[in-house]
Amino acid sequence: MEPFRHEGSVRIAIRFRYNERIIEKVRLIPGRRWCIEHKVWHIHYTEEKLEALKYYLISEDIIIDDSAFRIRKGQSKYASRGIIDTQELSGVHLKHINRFRIWLRSRRYSDRTIESYLALIRAFLLFFNNCDVGEITNEDIVQFNHELIIRNRYSVSYQRQMVSAIKLFYQQVERRRLDITRLERPRKERKLPTVFSREEVRAIIRSIRNEKHRVMISLIYSAGLRISELLNLLPGDIDTNRMVIHIRYGKGRKDRIVPLSGKIMDNLRKYFIHYRPRVYLFEGTVGKRYSATSCRKILKAAMVRAGVRKGGSLHTLRHSYATHLLESGTDIRYIQELLGHENSRTTEIYTHVSQKRLEGIKSPYDDLNL
Repeated sequence: MEPFRHEGSVRIAIRFRYNERIIEKVRLIPGRRWCIEHKVWHIHYTEEKLEALKYYLISEDIIIDDSAFRIRKGQSKYASRGIIDTQELSGVHLKHINRFRIWLRSRRYSDRTIESYLALIRAFLLFFNNCDVGEITNEDIVQFNHELIIRNRYSVSYQRQMVSAIKLFYQQVERRRLDITRLERPRKERKLPTVFSREEVRAIIRSIRNEKHRVMISLIYSAGLRISELLNLLPGDIDTNRMVIHIRYGKGRKDRIVPLSGKIMDNLRKYFIHYRPRVYLFEGTVGKRYSATSCRKILKAAMVRAGVRKGGSLHTLRHSYATHLLESGTDIRYIQELLGHENSRTTEIYTHVSQKRLEGIKSPYDDLNL
């Protein structure tokens, strides 16, 4: 987000790479307008609207960079509050960004990860635009953390991502006074995942009448897939002889094999005969991958029809798959492999939401004989 002068007033320009989900969110913002000439979404600027926009748009995978609304005075390397015209990185910092981009690509980081890291480092370098990266100290990082992250009330997740990006950046770029070993991430928030009950999953799937939509939602739950893994599936990834699904390039660029539900096979065959996918298993326009945004809309509409009022997303189906496996007695190490978790701690969170385990615990209140 950056200042944008339009028709004699200062506006907030909202710039991002083409993304249907973000477009959908932006279209719901009151007072938003589209500038055909500059090809940018924008709204009238006030500090209150800037803060509201950040809270409205930020999510687990959307990083907000509003550093262009800061100004450097004199030779100070720190930012102070204020609004200026769109600010660009210095030539030296641009070279550092390009070197970092090349290194990330050479290590085969995903496009999404590269975009996130570059946005984070751009915000970091803009804050120190009058300072060489070799002159930045750990004390400066503390100041940066307070001015940009704490004062703006950014999430713990954003702060952890920023520290990770800075550490990685300084491993590849000139370092003099900055001791990256002393940079510590804040403690990670341990939020329990939302989980659908078996009855809720059944009601959701039953409420979907469209054949393709029903197979997509069923496949996510039946195999514990991430939405990206579902949409990247090719017809050949469904192995009906071995009754497995081959997940290619999952999170962390890792392949894995997951069981294919026997009960979903008939629906899959009918779907394949009816739709005849050419490239991807699930396609939108001819030969193109199905939209994640459209898939999210399918689930939301199904939840409304099924009367499921709790908050939930496509990832909730994956959480539900893992929790229901655990409640059925599946060893947590197998669940870790099925989900593609690198660390067993990530999988262990499902032990905290397992209804079966909670049912076995008696509350001391029951013995009070009131």
